[in-house]
Amino acid sequence: MSIAKYVGRTVVIVYMDKKERISQRTIRIIRVDGGTVHAFDLSRNEPRRFASERILAAQPVIVHAS
Repeated sequence: MSIAKYVGRTVVIVYMDKKERISQRTIRIIRVDGGTVHAFDLSRNEPRRFASERILAAQPVIVHAS
């Protein structure tokens, strides 16, 4: 999966941490550098780094105009 195509966008990811715990996060991707995704985690309200090989799925968040 090429997560780099979502740079600058908000996506929902399914992530597996080092202890093999699975979580779902909503993040805004800032950049992808050497296998590390630098992002702002919207649920924790802080910048975070994610290992790209541990991202199991990614879906862009689509904002609908009302």
